[in-house]
Amino acid sequence: MKIKFFLISLTVIIIISLSLKLNFFNSKEYLFNKLSIKTKVILRNIKKNSSSGHKLTHIFKNFFNDYNAKFLPETQLINLNYETKKIIFDKSFQLTNGKIEYITKKNDSQQTHFFSFYIEIYKNDLILSDYTGNFYILDYDELHSTKKKLNPLKIDSNLNAEKILDTFVFNDELFVSFSNSSNSCYNWNISRAKINNKKLNFKKIYSSEECSIQNYYQPHGGRIQQYKYDGSEGVLFTVGENSNISQPENSIIGKILFISFDGSQIIEFSKGHRNTQGLLVYNQTILSTEHGPRGGDEINKIEFKKNYGWPKASYGEPYGQKKDEPIFFKEHKKYGFKEPLFVFSKAIGISELINIPNVFSSFWVDNFLVSSLWGQSIYRMKFDDNFEKTIFFEKIYIGQRIRDLKYHNKLNAVLLALEEKGEIGIIANK
Repeated sequence: MKIKFFLISLTVIIIISLSLKLNFFNSKEYLFNKLSIKTKVILRNIKKNSSSGHKLTHIFKNFFNDYNAKFLPETQLINLNYETKKIIFDKSFQLTNGKIEYITKKNDSQQTHFFSFYIEIYKNDLILSDYTGNFYILDYDELHSTKKKLNPLKIDSNLNAEKILDTFVFNDELFVSFSNSSNSCYNWNISRAKINNKKLNFKKIYSSEECSIQNYYQPHGGRIQQYKYDGSEGVLFTVGENSNISQPENSIIGKILFISFDGSQIIEFSKGHRNTQGLLVYNQTILSTEHGPRGGDEINKIEFKKNYGWPKASYGEPYGQKKDEPIFFKEHKKYGFKEPLFVFSKAIGISELINIPNVFSSFWVDNFLVSSLWGQSIYRMKFDDNFEKTIFFEKIYIGQRIRDLKYHNKLNAVLLALEEKGEIGIIANK
């Protein structure tokens, strides 16, 4: 009982510290609303004594070696402007009693409670895609306005998709990856459409013959980026898998593929991937992010025909399994695999990554941002010129799951797809 009481007390004090530090920021509201009524009363009573609250903050930040942590709008070097805007999605994609209820769409047995959506920028306007397959156009003036709720125009389309996995804009076309299922087995698809605010007429360029049996975490991967390989224009496409079972050589699962725009050329680009949730082509350098098991979330520099180790090597271990010896190799290079560029030893639910142009801030030169789901944060990172070494990272707490990231040139701001409340976050330099 003493241990249980100590743990409860410790948790309350930690939340007090965070609550006091985040007094000006939405994260306080997010944390506070998750507490019981009795705990809220305790917090309010203790907070009345600001001097003791300050002391508790100091003690517990040192206890967790986090005394110099920063929270928005502060970062290590600059202060930022941060705001959120609620997106009014179509009624077929709305939150009811903690679950998304489908009115015009077929039922999803998983009933996710997140507003998963993706952001693209086209001529300064936004193209939004919710994960059930609805598309929207959001005018720049609306985004730039003082409105807190935005009602984008829904675009009609001929796409038949059960779950959108990613979107990408290139040469006035919208590319979308998605999964469809049959007999509890889903496949991976890519379609493209000329951008039109009234209707998107999609044409499929790829559909996998292979499918993967669904479970709670499926489907995986699906990130797409434009890429030119051996003179042929196309996309890089990630196909994920969470199981510990090695796939046969002719399987597409756990690989990054190059697929030409007309679908005639399909090449295995790299393999040994688990669940690749972020992909970036930057000056012909390919970077990806990948979920580990329990820990071991990776940032990888992708090179042609390299093997990245899964399911043999990982710096994480499976959930719920206590073993005397590791299940996975704790080295990559020794066993013929490519080492990660960086590993989060504690899983953050890593998602998208983008480059930040230097015009954003002279303090953030050649920086990249990595988003997270479970970590509810973005991570500012810098790598060496050859992308062989991580120079530093800074955690910037947001307070919601972040599914997608984009940089908007005209706004000179970073846009975040916040999927817990279906909001767009906007981060700008002051």
